[in-house]
Parts: sequence; structure tokens; C-alpha cells
Amino acid sequence: MASSASVAVLTAPPFPTCPSSDDSDDAKPLPPPPTSGETRPPPQHQQRPRWWQLERDCNVAMKALARAGEVDQVLALFTELRASRTGPGGASPPSVLCYNTLVNALAEAGRVEEAHNAFDEMLATGVAPNASSLNILVKLHSWRSARFDLAYQVIIRLQELGVEADVGTYSTLVTGLCRVGRVSEAWGVLEWMLEVGCRPMVQTYTPIVQGYCREGRVDEAKELMSTMESAGCPPNVVTYNVLIRALCDAARFDEVRQVLMDSRTKDWKPSTVTYNTFMNGLCKKGMAKEALEQLDVMLGEGLDPTDFTLSILLNCLSHDKRIHDAVCLLERNTSLKCYAGVVAYNTVMSRLGEMGHWMGVLKLLTDMIKRGVMPNTRTFNIVIRSLCFRRKFSIAKSLASNQGFAANVVTYNTLIYFVFYYSRKLIEVKDLIFDMTAVRIAPDEVTYTIIVDGLCRDGFFDTATSYFLESL
Repeated sequence: MASSASVAVLTAPPFPTCPSSDDSDDAKPLPPPPTSGETRPPPQHQQRPRWWQLERDCNVAMKALARAGEVDQVLALFTELRASRTGPGGASPPSVLCYNTLVNALAEAGRVEEAHNAFDEMLATGVAPNASSLNILVKLHSWRSARFDLAYQVIIRLQELGVEADVGTYSTLVTGLCRVGRVSEAWGVLEWMLEVGCRPMVQTYTPIVQGYCREGRVDEAKELMSTMESAGCPPNVVTYNVLIRALCDAARFDEVRQVLMDSRTKDWKPSTVTYNTFMNGLCKKGMAKEALEQLDVMLGEGLDPTDFTLSILLNCLSHDKRIHDAVCLLERNTSLKCYAGVVAYNTVMSRLGEMGHWMGVLKLLTDMIKRGVMPNTRTFNIVIRSLCFRRKFSIAKSLASNQGFAANVVTYNTLIYFVFYYSRKLIEVKDLIFDMTAVRIAPDEVTYTIIVDGLCRDGFFDTATSYFLESL
């Protein structure tokens, strides 16, 4: 919630009253020229902006506040607008555009009752709803509260007021039904559309395709996509991405390749998301080689890989024992026109450390710094762990105490564990615990478990008991 000060800054000043028709320039004789020393007031149309301009500016401000999540300020600004719309002829309510913005802001915030109250107020003041009003309420009931009975009632109620549901209305309803698994009912809405002469669009069909895929009914999804083509509403790249993901989850990779091949003769073109989905599916099944081949296909199609592409492949290669390929891919990220961030480096460095290649870890640490990628705490913890694996305790402890590194409890747990189980020097463990508390890092459950277990292994039962009681 914004502070009262911020509210004061964002709240609009009081609106001027509307000039009456009697005040127009045409209804008055021309005033005499000002005498010397008099200051003639500016023309009235320069003093008072037109109402539509004020409403437009107010509506823009309300939308901006709604996007920022400041719903209370949207309500306050609307209240100010409504209160200031009072002239000699009585109250003049805000327009349907402003009401729609208010209702939508309340609906998006989950304030269902207030959204309904605002809509009822709009009707009570004589402001006629439009198609956007209907779609906002249908979305509220279909997506937010899953009260489809109310969504149907709203459609019928506004039809009686002369507002017909459009393709956006029905598509919103279909999407909401498919989200909760009511695919059969979504089909009923589709038939309803056709009965009233409303032609479905690809955004109407795609949620049903997704609903089928979510339920594992991939063949039915494919049949529906064929029906879409026959009906003159061919699937787009979003629809195909949904299908490809479902095929990958079912390990039907040959069909994915066929779908991609068919795209050359159909009215859609695979995107980066398409190939990322395919590569991710291959990687989940341990097919790292095939995933790398798709990277080359993707580049051949003129598509640039993203950070997510790199992350998928590096994670797969690192866990498929193809660490050399992972390092090579990391080194060529610049030529691939994608940015390897700290997460990508951490993924490969972690695997190198687990395999005992501590020199490779240090090399990647140097490379990432040279490329302007700043290491984080996890990076240094990976380096420290790899050094400890190779019994390089002095280097690891020196790195942990470096002022450029923000150590955390994981750092000290790693050092304590390896010192206990490899050097078995209790005095060094005590020094680490002292250093840990000196930098205000509190031991956690893992810390005490390592200490108690190590002390018991070395026969220091009294000391172990003392640490155990301290941990309680």
C-alpha cells in the first residue's frame, strides 16, 4: 500500500465545473477593450479544459495505477472524478470507459463484490455498458472466481440491455472452462457461438487443444487442429507449441519432427519457443545429442537462441556426463548471440566440481569475470566445495574470508564438513565456528548436525552433547 504522501501526489486536483450553454462566447456581446492598467482574463476555453480531455487523462492515470497494483488509488481517483462532475444541470456521471477501467482494476485485484457494485452503479446512473464491460465481467467469473453460472447470467443480462457477446467474450469463457478441466463444456460454448453466428478464431480453439493435451488426449488435440484447418481457422504457432509440448511429454519425438517439417508447407513458422520446447523435452529424456542437433536446426532457420535455450542445454549436458560439450557451448555463447549469465556458469562449474575438475572450475571463474559476469555467493560456494574435494583447505578458507565474497551459512557448512571428515582437526573447526559468528552468520540445523556427528565419530561425546543442547 502506498503511503499517504504518495497518495497525495497521485490524486488528481478537483475538477472544474462544466460551463453552461448560457456562458458560451456566442451568447454574449463582445466586451469593451481593457483600459490601461486592467488585466483581461484569458478566454474561458483556455481556463477550463473540455470534459472529454479530463476524462481521458483521468482514465489514463487510472489504468497506470491499476497496472502498478494501486487499486485503492484508482478508486480514489474515480471518486474524485465522479464527485466533481456536478454542474448547474445536475450530476453528469463518468463515461463507460472510466467505469470499465474501475471494474477491471477491482476484478484483477480479486475484489469481486466491489467490482459488481461499481458495475451496478454504472447501470443505475444511466451509463450504458459496452462489449468491453461484458468481457470484463465474463473474465472475472471465468478466470478469477470460476463461477461460470454467473458468467452465463451476465451474458444473458447484457444481451437484454442490447450488448451482444463477441468472439472475445466466448473465447474468454472457453479459456476459463478449459483451465479447470471442463473441456466438454467448452465445446458446448463453441457450438453456442456457431448457433448465434459468431465465428470462432484461433484463440478460441487453442485453449481446447491445451485442455486435451493437459489430459493426455493428444490424438484428439491433433484431430481438433485438423478441424481448425478445414474450418478456415488454421492453428498458429502458439497452438503448435502447445501440441509439441504434449508430444514431448509423451516422448513422441518423431511426431514432433514431422510437425516441424510440415510447417514448411503450412501457414505457420516455428519460433524460438518452439525449439526450446522441443530441446527441453529431449533433454528431460536424456537425449542430449539430439537436443544439440536441434540447436543447429534452429540456427539454420535464422532463429537466435535465448538464455533459456542455453540453460536447457547446459543443464542437460552437465548431467549427461558430456561436460566437455557443456564447456564448449559456454565458450561459444557470444557467437550464438545469447548471454551466458551467472546461472549458466554455476551449472557447469557445479558439475565440474562434482567430477573433481577443480582447475576447470577456477578457469571458468576467471573466464566469467573477464566477460563481465559477476560471480554470486553460489559461485564462490561451488569453487570452495571443489577446492575442498581436492583437499585445498587453505585456499578455500582464504577465499571464504575474502572481502569481495559474501559468505553465507552454506559456505561455512561446507568448510566445517570437509575439515571434520578429511583433516579431522577440531581446533580448525572451532576457528571456523568463531569466524562464522564473528561475521554474524548463525549456525543452522545442518551446521550442528555436522559438528555433533563429527565430534561423536572422534569420541568427543561430552563436547558433542554440549553442541547438541546449544542447537535446541
